[in-house]
Amino acid sequence: MKRLFCVGLTLTLVAACGSESFTEVEKIRAPLFPGYESYASREEITPKLPRELEKEVVEETSLAKDASQPPYRIYTLRVSPYKHLDQYGALFITFYNDRLLQTAFYPERLDEYVAALKKSGTGLKFGQELVRGHTTIWIGTDFDNKQYVGWADKRLREQQRRWLARYS
Repeated sequence: MKRLFCVGLTLTLVAACGSESFTEVEKIRAPLFPGYESYASREEITPKLPRELEKEVVEETSLAKDASQPPYRIYTLRVSPYKHLDQYGALFITFYNDRLLQTAFYPERLDEYVAALKKSGTGLKFGQELVRGHTTIWIGTDFDNKQYVGWADKRLREQQRRWLARYS
């Protein structure tokens, strides 16, 4: 009987994992940058962007090979020159399946920006992530060796990783 229960539970878990929607919008959103929350759509975010700033699409990709796979769409917008905490830089806004996944701020002067973040109550250290609810904040270095401060929703980031592990 115990063995039958374990087999049934395993089948239920496997079926549940295979039916993940990859497009669902959670009710509880996480702050990803002042004025921007996770799971917001492009339609929600675009009107909030300062009109006078330059906007450039830097990534627009889809990895789903056919209709049998769930969608995987990435759309990243660069907004500059963006000012945050009296520091100028570029703000990158990334959507995963039309849900705000991550923001990244590339300040012109990283040390001054990190100090300003600390004064505002967000103390970051290089090489460590700060977790607040569903929000993860970190200092990163991109492929061009440029440093930035990133904010991401942990749930969406994990969902993105699950998609890549299963379908890529």
